[in-house]
Amino acid sequence: MKEKAQSFELDYLLSKIGDDEYFHDFLRVRRLEAGVLRLRPGEEDTQTPHDADELYYVVQGSGYLEVGSERKTIMKGSIVFVPAKMPHHFYGNRNLLVVLYIFAE
Repeated sequence: MKEKAQSFELDYLLSKIGDDEYFHDFLRVRRLEAGVLRLRPGEEDTQTPHDADELYYVVQGSGYLEVGSERKTIMKGSIVFVPAKMPHHFYGNRNLLVVLYIFAE
């Protein structure tokens, strides 16, 4: 079956995140997965290391991303690559943090 092109609206994707969740996967095709992460101030990022490489793009907000033993300052427009199996998590955001993530296997 032939794949179709798809488009997505950020506001709609964010509306799919439940009150007790902080992310939503919106695309899974072959070796690619994408989603959005919404982290409110004080909300904990509980993710664990992934089996695939990951790319983050900060759409809104600012804060920090701990990657391995490094602390990276992030803000709107930041792009961060995280290798597979490397521990990482977002923290310290004082406003709403919205991040697009892409996994490549």
